[in-house]
Amino acid sequence: MTHAPATPPPHDPATAGAPPTPPATPQKPQQPTDATSGAARRLRTTGRRLTRPALATFAGLLLYTAFPPIGWWPLAPVAVAVLTLTVRGRRLRISYGLGLLFSLGFLLPLLRFVSFVGADGWIVLSTAEAAILAAIAPATTLAWRLPAAPLWTGAAWVAQEALRGRAPFGGFPWGRLAFSQPDSPYTGLAALGGAPLVTFAVATTAALLATTAIHLHTQTPAWSRRRPPHPTPSHPTPPHGARRPTLALTATAATAGALTLAGLAVPLPTAAQHGTLQVAAIQGDVPEAGGYHALGRAMQVTTNHVQGTENLAAAVRAGTTPQPDLVLWPENSSDLDPLTDPDAATALTHAATVARAPLLVGAVLDGPGDRHVRNAGLIWTTDGPTGDMYVKRHPVPFAEYLPGRALLEKLITRFADEMPNDFLAGTGHGALPVAGTTIGDVICFEVAYDGLVRDNVNRGAELLVIQTNNASFGRKGESEQQLAMSRLRAVEHGRATVQVSTSGQSAIIAPDGTILSQTGLYEPGVLTAQLPLRTTHTLATRLGIVPEMALTALAVIAILGALLHTRRSRRTTPHDHDTTPTGTDQKRRGVEATRVVVCVPTYNERDNLPDTARRLRTANPAVDLLVIDDASPDGTGDIADELAAADSHIHVLHRAGKSGLGSAYIAGFTWALQHGYDIIVEMDADGSHQPEQLPRLLDALTGADLAIGSRWIPGGTVHNWPRSRLVLSRGANAYVRAALGVPLRDATAGFRAYRADVLRARDLTLVASQGYCFQVDLAWRAWQSGFRVIEVPIDFVERERGASKMNRSIVAEGFWRVGWWALSSRRRGPAATRTPHTPSTTAIPAPAPPGDPAPTTSTPTPTDSTAETGPSATSTPAGRS
Repeated sequence: MTHAPATPPPHDPATAGAPPTPPATPQKPQQPTDATSGAARRLRTTGRRLTRPALATFAGLLLYTAFPPIGWWPLAPVAVAVLTLTVRGRRLRISYGLGLLFSLGFLLPLLRFVSFVGADGWIVLSTAEAAILAAIAPATTLAWRLPAAPLWTGAAWVAQEALRGRAPFGGFPWGRLAFSQPDSPYTGLAALGGAPLVTFAVATTAALLATTAIHLHTQTPAWSRRRPPHPTPSHPTPPHGARRPTLALTATAATAGALTLAGLAVPLPTAAQHGTLQVAAIQGDVPEAGGYHALGRAMQVTTNHVQGTENLAAAVRAGTTPQPDLVLWPENSSDLDPLTDPDAATALTHAATVARAPLLVGAVLDGPGDRHVRNAGLIWTTDGPTGDMYVKRHPVPFAEYLPGRALLEKLITRFADEMPNDFLAGTGHGALPVAGTTIGDVICFEVAYDGLVRDNVNRGAELLVIQTNNASFGRKGESEQQLAMSRLRAVEHGRATVQVSTSGQSAIIAPDGTILSQTGLYEPGVLTAQLPLRTTHTLATRLGIVPEMALTALAVIAILGALLHTRRSRRTTPHDHDTTPTGTDQKRRGVEATRVVVCVPTYNERDNLPDTARRLRTANPAVDLLVIDDASPDGTGDIADELAAADSHIHVLHRAGKSGLGSAYIAGFTWALQHGYDIIVEMDADGSHQPEQLPRLLDALTGADLAIGSRWIPGGTVHNWPRSRLVLSRGANAYVRAALGVPLRDATAGFRAYRADVLRARDLTLVASQGYCFQVDLAWRAWQSGFRVIEVPIDFVERERGASKMNRSIVAEGFWRVGWWALSSRRRGPAATRTPHTPSTTAIPAPAPPGDPAPTTSTPTPTDSTAETGPSATSTPAGRS
């Protein structure tokens, strides 16, 4: 059978004597309807909008799989690379949102072991930690605006982990990148720079992978991605070698590979330097696999560990196990205080007797004080306790103690039953002398904190012990994640390490991080090994916190540099500079025609208020002063009454008790609006705000609605602040700008002047923020509503008398509220800017005569008729008869 040729020969109609065949008319394709094309466009637009959020969430889930119990360590740099590519080139606010999705995708599955306290606790903890971790996204975005972006990206990850490991409530460093690398080529780097250096290497590798991907994309020409299968004149064959990776691409990929393998070149010695120690670790197990009641009834877990010790003694007598020099029991292995309970003491003494070796016992000790306990590791021998004891220095908030217990027990009533006692923090170190050596004891989550483990080694520990109780967490990965940290600590300090748990996993680890033996979960077990005692310090131990500080400083410098560069490129004049005499005189006349009140909240400010009031009235004789006192125990309210009795421009608002800065200002604003003031000013009582500079704010209101006295714009200064407060203030304001997109350098400033319309436009009863985030709240909402906000340089001077009200709860409130506002607000920028007030267009009431401020009689504006001004003050202003 004959086959037709694949390509038929050309047909020549002239040769065949036939007329030429007219060319076929191409059929016009059917055009889609407008409805169809519109739906397709919307679908494509929605797909594009969801791509980056989906990638960010996917990157978080990918990072989770790098951690135990899955433990696919190569996915850690891959996940960070995906995040880097996702947030590169984005606006900072959008970047933070993507970072939050990434963080939730990572932390929700990682911390699911916390769900035994309830889904609410698990979600709240994961979300709170995600709000902090999410800051890595805008930090990465900023890093990629600079040269050498991979370096700054790696440093930013270290800085983020340094922050998360310290705040709030002492920090929670679970889920550090380093803890995903207990057995990888990166692991050896821990001996050089600790966990921070491992994190830096993983994150920098990720950034280099992202750079490689960018090079591949940009160096591959369009014709290589959309080229037809056969060369044509319009799509010729590419020249030989045109698709070959460039030198930059090769160098970037090679650097990523070299950094990944660098840890393999670090020597990790394991030989004994001060003899060896025969150690036995007892895992007695618990009655239930997870939950609040996993430990069962009192003494049940202790009995289990006595039984495990008796089994060890029987194996020693049978000759199958060497005689131990030291027997290790886990955290909570004595759930009754053996120093006060005779049954518990008898059980421990019996165990030490049958083991013929001292015990390290984890015990819950009572007191000091009612509803207080301590989590301790103590040495127990046949003669009883030796007196050598370590009390856990870093109890876990919301697990071992409740910050703000009085309030939380009212809000979440089950806390009173499920967490009746608070664990007190110890003050001593964990380097305990026993069995002719010194062991370094840390308890449970403390293994995640660099400084606590390092302190024991610096105090002479030749062996590390991690006592832990994982019984409540179930089979959800916590024990495996903790074991990964213990392995990294062994490498970091070059010490044999024993993790001993009530319910698993217990493990004996060599100084190079190798697991010599381990138990399973929720099973009894006894582990024994002869471990080398080492005395030399690794480079990581000697350097201590230096690598983390240096890398964090690099990150801060890079972020500030990128912000400065961005601001300079976008800088606009913050306010009109009308320097003509006519303009200045016009401003002054406009200000003097308004009624101004300065609201000053006080709590224990008796040493500062008289001087602040005197300076304010001297510098601004036409301005009134309203003191809002929260029943100060030091008598500030009485002093305010005396000032009001002597000066008709001073008023006092007494409140029943201390209710927070925000509610004090709301009460003051409400009073001022009810009494017809046109300009309402916030100012501190402690002298940090200079009353002599109030005219600067009032002048600025001529062309604005809100004037903020700023410390951080050119011309602003800060005096006598410690470096920590400077960093906190600048960092907080950078966080606000990145999260909310508000173009203010000092959104947390408390020296500011509002036109009354700004406050009338806001339902003050809905303002819930209290601390410094109250200032952010009002400034951001005013900007969003289209009011014109101006910053004016001021001189800020730290108080000389009294104590600052700044505390960790204020910082925590500001952090989570701003994060929530960023998520819940859909408006990316302000509404249409309102017409600014000018002296020629604004109706300004005449100055009021001395005496009581008269209620406003001006015709309400549309805003006045629709906005609430909040509840009336609960007490009568003093200073008037």
